[in-house]
Amino acid sequence: MSLLQRARTSGILGVGSAVAVSSVAGYLLLAVVGRTLTTSEFALFMSFWGLLFGLASSMSMVEQEAARQSAGGEKDHSAPILRVALAAGAIATTVAALTLLPAVSVRLYGHAESGMGVLVVIATLGFAAQFMVRGLLIGADDIRGYAGLVVAEPTSRLLVLAVVWLTVGVTLGSAAAAVAVGAFAWIGWVGPARRLLRRTQVQAGFGVRSWLDPLRRAGSLMLGAALTAALITGYTTMVTAFSGGAPGAAGGAVFAALTVSRLPLLFVAPLQALAVPTILRWQQAGTNTVKDAHRLLVLAATGTLAVGLVGGLVAWFIGPWAVQVALGAKYVVSPATIAVLVFSACFLGLLQLASAALIAFGSYRWMATVWATATGTTALWLLLNPFDIVLSAVVGALVGPVVGVCVALVVLWRMVGRHVSAVADHA
Repeated sequence: MSLLQRARTSGILGVGSAVAVSSVAGYLLLAVVGRTLTTSEFALFMSFWGLLFGLASSMSMVEQEAARQSAGGEKDHSAPILRVALAAGAIATTVAALTLLPAVSVRLYGHAESGMGVLVVIATLGFAAQFMVRGLLIGADDIRGYAGLVVAEPTSRLLVLAVVWLTVGVTLGSAAAAVAVGAFAWIGWVGPARRLLRRTQVQAGFGVRSWLDPLRRAGSLMLGAALTAALITGYTTMVTAFSGGAPGAAGGAVFAALTVSRLPLLFVAPLQALAVPTILRWQQAGTNTVKDAHRLLVLAATGTLAVGLVGGLVAWFIGPWAVQVALGAKYVVSPATIAVLVFSACFLGLLQLASAALIAFGSYRWMATVWATATGTTALWLLLNPFDIVLSAVVGALVGPVVGVCVALVVLWRMVGRHVSAVADHA
């Protein structure tokens, strides 16, 4: 194994370990809050949690854009990352500010906790900076710094929650404040981030035109992230919205199977974090041919198909049991249901990696188009199909990612060929 390959493997393991620790810390926080609050308070807390992390997800692709600019080593004169992050934060904060309206605040948080809307606004600003700092670190190949920040975000929440628990006791407001604290974990990495920003930023004026490109880029990134969230974290909401009624017991069972089937996407997170800087360095190597590029795409597609088939086969035999072990014996699903959902999760993972590749090539419109195609196909299926909620949800989870992957691979096939040829001609 070459030094570069060992470094990449070490990076994947380091980021993967950080994501695993982060996930465990997140589940622990929910467990503590769920056990200390009343059922009605926990419902309001989950409303706050869903809103905040939904807004955070809308800015998550700022991390990949920051990684692109940091790894590229060239100053982006059209939309430097600091302005893109500020623009994304402004857009998301404007949406968050809507929760301060009395009618909205009362509906989301109840009469006694309207201040939670203020926490959403403050934490949203923190997340805009956090994703920028994370991207700068991973783009500069600072695996240790990136992994440290990924772990620091949820563990800082747990630490604050523990202090609150031992002193004044956990309430709905204090639990929400502990969650908001994690959005500012990036403060511990201000020094490295400032040095990396100096390398990537350009001096620009403050006129309206100087902000147009950053706003357009932030809008494209946030659109892609919002469409991504619709297919991943928000898919159950899509199914419920388009099914025409309450999901019922059958819907609850298939949602439980969906939750378990999406756990393998945690393994995609470290690959996605490293994808943009890795692709940029692959581009800059100048030793690759069009044939090499196309071979990688074929390997990605066939590898995903193979992993999906094996994963689906394993899920057929142990999936129904795994769902009941994880969520309870009342969730009964068929082997075919969990097998197809695991198979679809593999294509969803490939779609996430293809999206990162499009960002690495600076193709923001195609990135958003790919996700719009995938989400739109799923929405149309859910809206028009005549089947029950189980078959509707299972097939919908598959058709969108498969169509999105096909579109992404066609776009990337043409794009990498042109880029490699251009690099070869320049050399």
